[in-house]
Amino acid sequence: MSSSTSPVDASMDVPPMDRRAPADCAHAAFALGCFWGPDALFGAQEGVVRTTVGYAGGGTPNPTYEDIGDHIETVRVEYDPAHISYTDLLDLFWAAHAPTRAPLKRQYQSALFPATPEQAEQARASKTDVAAEHDGPLSTELIADASFTRAEPYHQKHKLRRHSAVADPLRAVYPEDQAFADAPAAALANGYIGGHRAPARLDDDASRLGLPTEATEALRTIAEDRHRA
Repeated sequence: MSSSTSPVDASMDVPPMDRRAPADCAHAAFALGCFWGPDALFGAQEGVVRTTVGYAGGGTPNPTYEDIGDHIETVRVEYDPAHISYTDLLDLFWAAHAPTRAPLKRQYQSALFPATPEQAEQARASKTDVAAEHDGPLSTELIADASFTRAEPYHQKHKLRRHSAVADPLRAVYPEDQAFADAPAAALANGYIGGHRAPARLDDDASRLGLPTEATEALRTIAEDRHRA
């Protein structure tokens, strides 16, 4: 990326993994409580290209965090089916929360938002299988063809935003909020900061992320602290 087109920190170019990100991705959305954690969880998975948090599942027009209405906090996941399947994502979804627990309010409802008829069929089958393993009924809703409203910029990659030593080099490459939030490297770094990817994997991921050395070591320290916690 040239400094003549945008104010890029000379110590970092567009991350290699972003340059190689597939253009033709599948997508689906998931809700399992506050969306900050799932944003990091899904972003840490191999084959996930980008993640976006937002609001879905309700009829209230133009939802916002301050006026969410009957919508649910949701993470939209774009993924490469050649490296991770929808059923893999479903397995991750069920393992990451308690689907029998009723939420305190609809905002944190457990829900699946399949994007295709095939996904809907797989979601129904997985829900049936998981329900058979639990004594009580599942609270998880299955909502197909739901509209998705992107959440405010300060919610996107929330965990990464709290660590400027890692976030700032990426913000220099992607000064616009949406470009930063949609960067595959931001999703992966957010996954490390959330504690969802083993710190040892950074030995291989560092070249893909393309962060300056100081930022890489800061990310390693954060990830190691999260795994010790």
